[in-house]
Amino acid sequence: MKILNEIKFLSPNLIIPHEEPSQTKLNELTFKIKKDGFVNHPILCTKLDEKIIILDGTHRFYALKHLDIKFIPIQLVQYNKMRIKLSSWCWQFRIDENFLKLLSEFNGNILSQTRNPRNYEVLIKSSESFILKFKNKVDFLRFLRSLNNIEYERVLKDNLVEGIIFPTLNHNFFLFLARNGYKIPSGITRFKIQNRILFLRVPLSILSDEYEIVKFKEQIKERKFRVYEESVLVFEN
Repeated sequence: MKILNEIKFLSPNLIIPHEEPSQTKLNELTFKIKKDGFVNHPILCTKLDEKIIILDGTHRFYALKHLDIKFIPIQLVQYNKMRIKLSSWCWQFRIDENFLKLLSEFNGNILSQTRNPRNYEVLIKSSESFILKFKNKVDFLRFLRSLNNIEYERVLKDNLVEGIIFPTLNHNFFLFLARNGYKIPSGITRFKIQNRILFLRVPLSILSDEYEIVKFKEQIKERKFRVYEESVLVFEN
């Protein structure tokens, strides 16, 4: 199948994240991958201006890098806006005094509204919800970077009880990040890709041997797979 040609094995030095990892999540995933002896999903990447940029899989990338893996399994997709849909996740966590103090350090307008946030806005959902509106992209990015140490659960908007609703991000925003080397905390950008490749279960033992990688790629062609057109809910171990 043609889509299997999107599976590549590249040096981590050639791959650029657009997100900063959570140290807690990274430690947990690194331990799990090392214990399991394989990585489940290839890291989703695209090529922009001759650079390989991660769309999804930042923690997997850093975990493999910390394990001194020589070749990283990726799915390299063309940046086609018909195939790639970009939106945003929400962060669920407790809005406490420390977080409100952090907000006070930013020069944004507070709006007593609960509508969906627009460009350079976030909705803080709590017992007293409000929108924080930033003057420009630079202030908005500075705010996002300040969130890097917050422990959160990534959820969809309908499931959010308390936390942050980010604006629906667009392709121009992501392209600005990728082309200018800006990084934001992981778990904000949400990419939906047609024909996403999952559950390859790539053994760590082959990721330092080019010959073993070639054998693995040949074996993939013989494996059965299913293509789902509808949305699915997958329970992982």
